[in-house]
Amino acid sequence: MDKLLHDALAAIVTFLLSLLPAAVGSTVSLAFEAGLTWAQRFVQLFVGIAVSYFATNLVTAIYPVSEPVRQAIGFVAGLIAFKAAPRFRDEVVDAVAGIPGQIRDAIPFLRRKDRQ
Repeated sequence: MDKLLHDALAAIVTFLLSLLPAAVGSTVSLAFEAGLTWAQRFVQLFVGIAVSYFATNLVTAIYPVSEPVRQAIGFVAGLIAFKAAPRFRDEVVDAVAGIPGQIRDAIPFLRRKDRQ
């Protein structure tokens, strides 16, 4: 049982340490952002961390690099993801909101008579 707990704790610590460069990058970017509420700050911080984590894993899966380079990628991705989060969110909302209209236009019998 002790071995299991030790391994679980080691895995959790390793995961949290892998998030550190992304968190620092997002936090640095957050320091230069003005006019945000606390809720917006937390959301953008966590979106920056999450996107940076997965982007770093994607890049390093394609191009194996050393640990310092991996951390640098995580930091830069955190900076970029933090700034890109609101724009990405708006684009996704617009794309999803347009799906019903695209489906309606693609199926002939669903089209309204005045749209033809």
